[in-house]
Amino acid sequence: MTNIIAVAVTAFCCCDKCCGPDAIGLTASGRKPVEGITVAASRKIPLGTMINLTVPGSFTNRPFRVDDRLSKRFDKRVDIYMNDHKKALQWGLKKGSFTIIKK
Repeated sequence: MTNIIAVAVTAFCCCDKCCGPDAIGLTASGRKPVEGITVAASRKIPLGTMINLTVPGSFTNRPFRVDDRLSKRFDKRVDIYMNDHKKALQWGLKKGSFTIIKK
């Protein structure tokens, strides 16, 4: 049985505003983030885990890799990497869900 986890879905880029002044352009996994592949998620999900993310009105069961971490206070969130700060801001906050497809 597949465990569907409801989450808030936001977006980020590698700028100082999104990642802080000490950001070096790498994810917690040590990988460079890639638009359409990289997400940040709860610290409870191991780095490298593949998830299928659904955001109604945007996409259904799209695969992403958890390469980055979010603060503990955002355990019910997935943050999608985007190359452009303006694009990330335009994404805003959406409701979605995901399933783990591979750890």
